[in-house]
Parts: sequence; structure tokens; C-alpha cells
Amino acid sequence: MNIRWRLGILATQLFLLGCGTWLATGKIYSGEIWFFAGLLSIVVNPQLLEPFYPRPADVLANSIIGMFLFFIAKKNIVGSGWTMLAFGFLFSIFLSVIALSLGARRSEGILAQFGRSANVLIRPLTARVIYSAIFWLALLEFDLKLSHRFWILGGTWALIMLISRINWQNAWATVSGTPASIKLEGMIGPSRLLISSPTLPPLGSSLLLLHGQRKIESVLIGRIQRENDVWGQVLVPSLEACEAIRTSSFIKIVGHDQRESSVLGAVDIGSTENSLCFAPIKNLEIGDVVSVGRAEGEYVLYQVAAAEVRILSAKKDSHLIVRAEANQLGYLNQRTLRLERHRWVPCPGAAVVKPSADSGPGYEIPDGFLRLGQVIGTNIPVFLDWRAACEGHLAILGMTKMGKTSLAVRIARTLANDRRVVVLDQTGEYIGRRRLPRYDEDCDWHVPGLCVIEAPPDQVAADFAFGFLERVVSSALQEYTRGSLHRRVLVLDEAHQFIPEPTGLGFQAPGRDSAYKFGITMMQIRKYGLTVILVSQRTAVVAKSALSQCENIIAFRNVDQTGLDYLEAIAGSGVRRLLPQLKQGEALVFGPAISADGAVAIQIDYERGAT
Repeated sequence: MNIRWRLGILATQLFLLGCGTWLATGKIYSGEIWFFAGLLSIVVNPQLLEPFYPRPADVLANSIIGMFLFFIAKKNIVGSGWTMLAFGFLFSIFLSVIALSLGARRSEGILAQFGRSANVLIRPLTARVIYSAIFWLALLEFDLKLSHRFWILGGTWALIMLISRINWQNAWATVSGTPASIKLEGMIGPSRLLISSPTLPPLGSSLLLLHGQRKIESVLIGRIQRENDVWGQVLVPSLEACEAIRTSSFIKIVGHDQRESSVLGAVDIGSTENSLCFAPIKNLEIGDVVSVGRAEGEYVLYQVAAAEVRILSAKKDSHLIVRAEANQLGYLNQRTLRLERHRWVPCPGAAVVKPSADSGPGYEIPDGFLRLGQVIGTNIPVFLDWRAACEGHLAILGMTKMGKTSLAVRIARTLANDRRVVVLDQTGEYIGRRRLPRYDEDCDWHVPGLCVIEAPPDQVAADFAFGFLERVVSSALQEYTRGSLHRRVLVLDEAHQFIPEPTGLGFQAPGRDSAYKFGITMMQIRKYGLTVILVSQRTAVVAKSALSQCENIIAFRNVDQTGLDYLEAIAGSGVRRLLPQLKQGEALVFGPAISADGAVAIQIDYERGAT
């Protein structure tokens, strides 16, 4: 309740006390102790003075006043009751001193525990309790015969206590249908107001605020039910509107709408140029995309990477909330269909909203581009510039059954339209299940096409792979010297078998030297038009000298700590918590050949020949 209602209730209680006293004694006031206890219980009450003092100090002051009333009270009839009450006051004074001296300045240790325990014990000792005890003992001293005076004064006291228990402002607003008045508690600029009101609609509701003659649309993004009111955070559309409202002490809610709003929260503390922090007011999933407007009128997209439960507090009351963190994707350039990075932090306090439905308009795939898929939960396409990818090397990583081989086959078929692609396989997957043609020693390397070569079972896979690479490099070197270079691609499925990490093998172990040489050779073959695509489950067991040459990465779900460390080092800290959450068919893609300036999680397209 606001201060006007509180003062009105105070006046009503004083009027009732005066009327009860007049009916019982013929005067509107009395020098009896019960009258002073009544006055104190009305003035020092949960609606006026008591909320502004910490409970230990409040109990200490009221207990001292109670002891003073004890000394001046008549004790002719219920002396034993007064004695017990005095001991109670002494005990509450002792506990209050303990709570103030030990609990207020310490956070650890046995003394702090005593202080907190004392604070818990005195919590029920409100002004109502203390002065009610004095009132009834004094009233028994005044009229032990329980005549009509006792019942008049007792009934008056009960009515006074009942009135103080009811939120009359809320009751009046409900009965009359008048707009609820809200109190402005503060502002978190540039666009959030802290309010309190007898009632507030559910979280996420759209509010229509009345400020003077101006109606301002807003959204309720925070809500905590307290003892006598509801505390909330309101997101207003602009700094100008926020500052205009803040000049008032009270405004009114003239309407609210609980229909779904596009607002999901507001930019919060902790946001950086690479990430967005906010408290979502609706349920989201890892991988969902949200957006924040920027000055140029475009929306910067962010992808939810992590979430955790935190506590939101407001004047002794708290509420558990979800706090989400999202990685920046950038804004979609409609001309190039590229997600370009916004090189600044999001506007503080700006609304976090759902991306518009037309984020991915009709488009034609640019020449030399392969559509990998779309950003999770949107229709924003993500492409692989396969010509740019073939100027370097590509790695496809992730756990088994996530879709690595299907994507590798699709990329290989696309590249085979322009160059010779050879897959090195040891599992029989590409020939047996994918029905790709087998490699023929007489095949023309100058003609685009796709074939698969399998390592002989009696030969070490690493030695076989390096020997094959040497032959291809030798031919490419001759062409490079003659100036008639032909483009070629080697796809190494289960790359950890063909180029295992040398440090994981014993000294002079079979294939150790070949794995090392393969990685070193990868550093030098780009200029010869030779591209290597590595497909593997774990980065820890693939030669780092080879893996480090892959500037374009497609990473499926991964929970291996070594792999997460590696991907975090090259793609940024925001991907570490996102990768283990990816579902089958979802992947994190990044690199200069991807149509995004940063890492982005996408839903992969798998249909053969899909664009």
C-alpha cells in the first residue's frame, strides 16, 4: 500500500481506539497502560514504522519500551503474568543485542552462527505481539470481572488488529475496477523501472502505463511476490520514456495483455562484444536464436549457448530466475547472405526479442557456394564457399552417429563436380553403404570425379596414407612446375587411423613417422592445389600438426574434454558449453569459408543434392 492508504488506516485505527475508550470509560483517551499499549501498537506497526528498521533493532526498542511500561503498570491482580512478561522482555533484549553485535558484522565463524540463531528466535516478536501482551495484562488489571468494559475494549483491539492485516488498497482496486497504482522504487537505466504494486500481472505481460496524459507500452520482465505487495521490473521502450516516468512517485497501470509478446528479456550486466547475458522470461532451448536491435535499425542475432539458475532479490524477498548467455552471430547481410559481426556490445537494457520471421528471405545460392543448413530454429541459411575451403583444409569432427559421414559424402560429391576427389577409407562405409566407385590406378586425375581407396588390411594405415599422399604431391609438383595445375581433394575418413597423434604412439611404433610427416606435408601442399578433409571422432588422437592446418571446422556434438579445449581455443570460449548440447544432425561451423564471421550452430541439410 502507498503512504496515503497507510496513513488512512492509521487514522481509522486511532478513531476506533478513541471510540472504544469512550464507550468503556466515557472519555476518548485514558491514562491506563492498555491505552498506551494500543497507541504504540498502532503507530509502530507493519505498515508504517516497523518495515524501516531491521528486526533486531526493532525488537530491542520495543522490548525496552515494554520494560518501561512494566515498571509503571499496576500489578495487583496478575502479578505472576507481569513477572513472566518481564523475563520475556529481558530475554528478547539479550537476543537482540546478540543478533546485532554478532550477526551484523560477521559472515563466518561460531559467533556469526550465534548471531543468526538469535535473529531467527526474535523474528516472531513483532510490535503486534509485544504490545498485545501488555494490552491484555493491563486490561485484566483494569477489569478482572470481565464486565462490558472488558469486552468493548477487547473487541476494539481485535478490530484494530484485523484492519492492519488487510491490504485495503488492493481490495478497493478490485471492487471499484480502478487502475492499479504502482510505486516507482527506482530505475536501471536506460530502459528499466523498478516498481511495486498491490498486484501485478504474470511475468511477460504487456503493460500500459499512464503517466499524466501519456500512455506508454511496456513489458513486465521481473516479478517477486512480497508480504504486502508485488515487486517488479518493467522494460520501457526508450530512455526518454523511462526518464519521464521516473520523475513521478506514482503511476497507474491502465491495462495489460497476457498474450505472447516478442520480448524475451533485456540486455543485462555481463554482456560483452562477443556475448549477450539476459534473464529470459520464457522458456528457451540451447541453440535458440534471439536478437537485439542496434542504432542502424538492424537486429544483431545471438545464439543461446548456456543457462543457469540464479537468485533475484528485492528488499528481503527473493526469486529464483534463469540467466542465459548467448554467443553473437552478427547481423544478416541481405545482399551477401553472410552473418557479419557487430563489433560492439549490445545496447545496455535493450529488449531481447525473437528474430523476425523473414530473417531468411528468398535467395539464390551464389556460384561456388554449398548450403550446409540453417541456423537452428530459424530459416537463416549458412553456406560453405567450397572454392575458398579448397584453398586450405577442412576438418569434420564429432561423436559417432552424429552425421559426419553423411555430410562428408555430400561435400565430396559437390567438390567432385569441379575436381578429382579421393576418399581414404578403412571401414568399407563409402563403397559398401554409400555406393561410391572404387579407386582405379588408371583413373585420370585430370578429370573431375569421386572415388574411394581402401587401405590394404596387411599395411599400416598411416604408412599407406602417407605413401598415397606422396604420390599425389609428386604429380601435383610436376604440374605446378609446368604451370598446368589441377585441383585435387583427399578425404580421410576416421582420420585418427591414417594420421594418429605421434605423441600418443610409442617410440618407433608402426606409422608414427608417417603420421608426423603427413602433418608436416599438409603445411606445404596448398599451393599445389591439394586439399585435405579430415573426418574424425576425437581431436586428441589426430595428429595436431595436421589438424592445426584446418582453418575451417565443422564440429558435431562433442563431450571429450581435450576436444572441447581445442575447439574453445580456436572458436572462442562461448562454444564450450554449446557443443555438448547439440543434437544429432546439428553442428557448430566456423572458418573463413563459412558464411558467418563467427561460430554458429546449424541444422545440417542431408538430402542428396540439397541446396
